[in-house]
Amino acid sequence: MLYCYKVQIIQNKMVVVLWREEWLKPLSDFEIGSEICQYCKKRFEDIDFVTSCEFCEIGIMHSSCADNHVLNNHKEEVINKIKSQRERRLHDYQ
Repeated sequence: MLYCYKVQIIQNKMVVVLWREEWLKPLSDFEIGSEICQYCKKRFEDIDFVTSCEFCEIGIMHSSCADNHVLNNHKEEVINKIKSQRERRLHDYQ
């Protein structure tokens, strides 16, 4: 699964742009197993972009909340992932 982070981390004078897949919240809450964001604890709207964390089992959260969660709780894991995938070629659309 491809995860995308809408953040920029400056490392060795290069900008690394990461991205995470987000998906549109389904029409029924039972499909994702949650009615509220596990980060901000606000109820999901009828249409929301949601995602999850690849580094922990926090659950479903707003895409913008996931950005904050990952940067505040998993910065070291993100840096390690950057290092491990440095040489991978991008797809044409990336």
